[in-house]
Amino acid sequence: MMRFIVTASAVITGGSAVYLYLFHQRLSSRIQHKSHSGKLSAPSPKPVEIESVPETIFTDQYFALYDHSSKSVSRDALPKNVPTDELFTKLVRRNMNAFTRFPQALMIRLISRAPDEQRSFKSSHISSLDFNQGDLVAGVYRVVARTKNKVEFEITMKNMEFINGRLALSFREAESEVVFSSETLMWRRSDETQAMPLEKPLLRWMHETAAWWLLDSGVKYLMEIES
Repeated sequence: MMRFIVTASAVITGGSAVYLYLFHQRLSSRIQHKSHSGKLSAPSPKPVEIESVPETIFTDQYFALYDHSSKSVSRDALPKNVPTDELFTKLVRRNMNAFTRFPQALMIRLISRAPDEQRSFKSSHISSLDFNQGDLVAGVYRVVARTKNKVEFEITMKNMEFINGRLALSFREAESEVVFSSETLMWRRSDETQAMPLEKPLLRWMHETAAWWLLDSGVKYLMEIES
């Protein structure tokens, strides 16, 4: 009986792994994406489109991981009576709400003790935000820059002060399309011996899958809003 349980668990686990692999591949075909691993000191122009990062990271003293994902949609496929910048705010609210139900967010919540940190996970809180500078979401994401078409979050990780990071969500209008983007950047000093979470292949794969799904499903969410 015990052997049967172990075998069945292995099959289920293996089946789940295959499903997640295929899911990742399907998302990859629907999302434009690029990544960078290493120093950001070259070339020009800067390989990172996030404005709030300090100039010091564009030197040989720092090691960085950068992911950029984007998805294009025809403007005609989006609600015509809602300005694009308002749709973008709705997208950020929806995606950050969805993120709070991810395993990564549940782990962050366990170490978020302060009242404002706990409140930052609540749907009612996130749904009320316009993501102005200083707003906190999911315990570790604080808005450090906000424009009409972009929100930049500083990522602060407790017990990992050697890590710095940014999450940026944005849109741009190109002819008859709107391009929604998600960027993640983490960096540490080159001489730091501890690895960042996204340096670990499994965690980076999980991050990619989550970021791509949020972008893909978020755009679909906007398309389904009634005009």
